[in-house]
Amino acid sequence: MKLHKKGWFWFLVILALIALDQFIFTFFFKTSYFEWYRKNGSLISAVFALVSLTWELNKNTGLISANPRHYAGAIQQLIGAQINAFGIIGKAKERKAQEGLEYVFFDNLVFFAFVLSLILLNVFWVVLIVPLQYFLILLLGGPARIYLSAPRKALIQFEGTQLNHQEIPREAETPKGWMDISIANKPVTLTYGIITLTLLAIGYLL
Repeated sequence: MKLHKKGWFWFLVILALIALDQFIFTFFFKTSYFEWYRKNGSLISAVFALVSLTWELNKNTGLISANPRHYAGAIQQLIGAQINAFGIIGKAKERKAQEGLEYVFFDNLVFFAFVLSLILLNVFWVVLIVPLQYFLILLLGGPARIYLSAPRKALIQFEGTQLNHQEIPREAETPKGWMDISIANKPVTLTYGIITLTLLAIGYLL
């Protein structure tokens, strides 16, 4: 993997965050950051795999990029999208009128708590999860990246007891009645699923 200056910069940022995490866990919690991640990484990855299905994160393929610059950029895009959504939803003057001021107050209060919790969750994710996750993606994201680089996609069609199949260019629209079974449609989910299973296997062996 060939990196230019910005790629190396983000690679060093990731290493610096890992070093910071190791210091925090060693100094404050008297344990290793790597040991904590080994115990909790499978659950974290499984949750992210589920989120990727419900929030269409599979379209943000930078999340499984081997290039640290693209990986960091995808993380920033994801956080930026959330901030933008908060700004749009939070415009009180443009919201539909609601009955009962007391309900509006409590709605706003709960919404504020929800936004605050998501901000804290994002900080936790970026500082503790994202750095080490990059190296797991670097090692285990190969299958998804290979599927993404394929120029064609596989289609199937069930016709009674017969299974029909064909392949079409990646950019072509799937014909009506056919099912796109290319794993490239869910590259982020696939990668985090592999990470989950790998960490579970490591935990079982250890």
